[in-house]
Amino acid sequence: MCRFKIKPYPFAELAQMYYPDHQYDSALRHFREEMHLTRGLWEAMTAVGYREKQKLLSRSQVKTIVTFLGEP
Repeated sequence: MCRFKIKPYPFAELAQMYYPDHQYDSALRHFREEMHLTRGLWEAMTAVGYREKQKLLSRSQVKTIVTFLGEP
């Protein structure tokens, strides 16, 4: 099985990887909620430069998400 690759991803693409059974808008909403509700994730994301409504996630931001949520 191929492991998830840590690289820059569009926010929407990563959201749909984590929520593949959701419609586009629903996946985005749930992913944003998860970022706020997972203890320490929001703080860690802002520490690596994340800003609300950011369209493209950097490699370090993706790595931070995977550290907290696991691979999609």
